[in-house]
Amino acid sequence: MKLSQQQSIAAAVDQWITGIPGRIPGHVIFVENPEHADYAKTLAGEGSTVLVLNGDKADEGIIPVSGSFDAAGEELLVDGTLSLEIQDYVAIPFVNLVGVTVVRITTEEDWQAFFDDAEEAIRSGYFVQQLTEVNAVLAERRLLSRASEDNLLLTRLHIAWDGSVRTGPYGTKIGKVGDSLTDIRVRAVSLRPESAVAAVYYPWDIQDSLEAKPWIPRYLAALDAWKFVPREDRANTSLVGFGISLYGATLNDGLPPADFPFILKKATDHTLLDTKTGRLFKIGTDAAAIIEAVSNMRDIKAAARVLAPALKVSAGVAEGAARAVVTHFEQLGIDIIGTH
Repeated sequence: MKLSQQQSIAAAVDQWITGIPGRIPGHVIFVENPEHADYAKTLAGEGSTVLVLNGDKADEGIIPVSGSFDAAGEELLVDGTLSLEIQDYVAIPFVNLVGVTVVRITTEEDWQAFFDDAEEAIRSGYFVQQLTEVNAVLAERRLLSRASEDNLLLTRLHIAWDGSVRTGPYGTKIGKVGDSLTDIRVRAVSLRPESAVAAVYYPWDIQDSLEAKPWIPRYLAALDAWKFVPREDRANTSLVGFGISLYGATLNDGLPPADFPFILKKATDHTLLDTKTGRLFKIGTDAAAIIEAVSNMRDIKAAARVLAPALKVSAGVAEGAARAVVTHFEQLGIDIIGTH
């Protein structure tokens, strides 16, 4: 399906903010100084998007943007239609999100608040409401989700006012105006993911914190999962695995991979949410406990051992029930154990 012009621009902007590749076929180049627009075009391959601050609206090779990308509380207007508000992470709990809001994590205080909020969600099930809104776009999502290192993609480039070429709005310098794309690629190959924020915050302890919390990608996926829950239902709904377990899970059981389905609990009702498709399935209490255990452990026999006491059945019966549930959802095209 071919994207409309508006959809393509939105996808490119999302790629520029998050660093996640694949939103558009090429890479996104943000240019602070319009004098560097022609150079940026030489770096843009097929399917790439060039965003130019105060760019020439008559230039069909670029997308003009206006406003500020680098000041909290300011707005950035892309192509005269897509408005983005810029906010620092620490301010988000106190801000009413009216339109699309870029949530930046650029200071030590931002990073500490992010990790504190993630741990609070795991421990108690409390999520910062603003982060669960459709309008909130978390910057540097690729770094946070610990996506694989594939720097040859050059998902985005940022050409600062002085002509230095960076890996993103707050990234490492990997060139200057006039350098060839080949040279820039070579310098990007050896970069670690945390280089995406190296210009604003010394990032090595960020990587240590992310590695110490391998469940962060699941937390990020949970923020997205809330977007499928109607606002009026949220107060009475819990996400299993965040402050609540149906079989008495321990931290050693781990959490499912980021892209696994979520179990929503509302009073005595349980619903399986497949975030890949948005499909919802009503499930019984026992089936919900089975799915939680199997998804956490990704081993039916191990899951059966912890499920047996919770279900008040033998390990053999629990194993049979778990296999039946796994098979049932496999037939529906939903993987709850990680066999694919």
